[in-house]
Amino acid sequence: MEILLHHDYLIQALSSTEESSVLKLCKTESCKGWVASTTIQALWQGLEKDERNKIKPLLTHLSVVTPTARDLDDALQGDDFEEKLALILIRSCGFDAVVSTMPEKFSNNEGLVLTADQVQSKIDGPVDSVNEVKLLDISASYHQILNDVEIEIADTTRTGQFILGSKVVQLEEKIADYCQAKYAVGVSSGTDALLISLMAAGIGEGDEVITSPYTFFATAGSIVRAGAKPVFADINDVTFNIKAEHIERCITPKTKAIMPVHLYGQCADMEPIMELAKKHNLVVIEDAAQSIGSEYKNKRAGSLGDMGCFSFFPAKNLGAFGDGGIVTTSSDDLYEKLKVLRVHGSKPKYYHKSIGGNFRLDALQAGVVKAKLKYLEGWTEKRRQNATVYNQLLQQNALIQYIQLPPEVFPRHVFNQYVIRAGSRRDELRTFLNENKIGCEIYYPLPLHVQECFQSLGYKKGDFPESEKAANETLALPISHEITRPQQEYIVEKIRMFFLGK
Repeated sequence: MEILLHHDYLIQALSSTEESSVLKLCKTESCKGWVASTTIQALWQGLEKDERNKIKPLLTHLSVVTPTARDLDDALQGDDFEEKLALILIRSCGFDAVVSTMPEKFSNNEGLVLTADQVQSKIDGPVDSVNEVKLLDISASYHQILNDVEIEIADTTRTGQFILGSKVVQLEEKIADYCQAKYAVGVSSGTDALLISLMAAGIGEGDEVITSPYTFFATAGSIVRAGAKPVFADINDVTFNIKAEHIERCITPKTKAIMPVHLYGQCADMEPIMELAKKHNLVVIEDAAQSIGSEYKNKRAGSLGDMGCFSFFPAKNLGAFGDGGIVTTSSDDLYEKLKVLRVHGSKPKYYHKSIGGNFRLDALQAGVVKAKLKYLEGWTEKRRQNATVYNQLLQQNALIQYIQLPPEVFPRHVFNQYVIRAGSRRDELRTFLNENKIGCEIYYPLPLHVQECFQSLGYKKGDFPESEKAANETLALPISHEITRPQQEYIVEKIRMFFLGK
């Protein structure tokens, strides 16, 4: 429960010798407490001098929300500024209620203003029944990160340093450390991370790069944009990741790189892939766009190959407020090339020995990602717990005879998606779940080798049976760290109704 504490309640609570029940709930994280920045002045004026020293410790348990200029302007229309502003903030920020000692002061509050006793009753009361689950609710975590993100954004806007600069450097250092790599280079998107990595490896016209046909378009698209030819190798039927045995059959004198995809949050089987690369002197570029924090034999994605490519697209486990990406590497040579290529191949400025591109990560996005990074481990563990809950519920409801669960072959899986196989009834199941307001998605409905734009590669339907089968049978269920057990129980109940009719 997210609550905004009005100044009248806080003044009463801080003036009392007894501990406030609502502040105790906030301290124990039974609910999330907020205070408007404008309320601090009201507290300062409303408390006795010897009580003002309680304000700063209070803020260790509450988060501060700063009204925008528009919020203030709207609240200044007429009387009751503080009350109007409180209602504006809970509606714009998605808080559940305002806590006040005098709810009657608030006009047109639509039941959004509660006393302390009413807050406790709501927390102790029955959980609201679930009748809708979104596939992903990006804004649901905004309350958790609000203060950290706004500090980063304010720092950037005040300095006016919007392209590269200290914010990007700080993020690069933190991501490199997190991914167990020596370096990281911030770039404009996950797609550009792939492209600049190919460029840094010197891959271009006449070269071939082996990758999976069962992945997002950017994987193969970046290879073509670099001037090279994508060569597809089929996937493992359990992990959905490329198989080393299939890669080996595709190697020719023109092969210059392998681009394994760590799909859905689980690493590909990298040991045999790296052995092949070493044997044939090939570069390995990890497409880890969905797998930040995933591990393979105690090593992190992004540290397994020559370079690792990550996306900060907002829907990712670690997302920006727009596009962004990063490349990790432990090679001094590749690191220097990546830094030069992202600024049009310029070193020093205006002097170009090579042709690069405008692949720079802007500082605002870097600040947002840096602020969210400290929450990533907690979010990842919640996703992993959600996956365990799904597995248990689906097994308890005798549904594994109808669907295949996503196994964790290489700990640790970070579950960017929780993808089940539903066989020939996948499309029917998806329609049924959507009718019951459950978000689900097909990643991906058409493998790359049969996409119209890749017809010139000469592939046809049937060339990669496991990829085609996965495209026809898989379905992603809501797995983000925001979803609750009651929501998962609702989803599994509807799946049971679909297959068992009861």
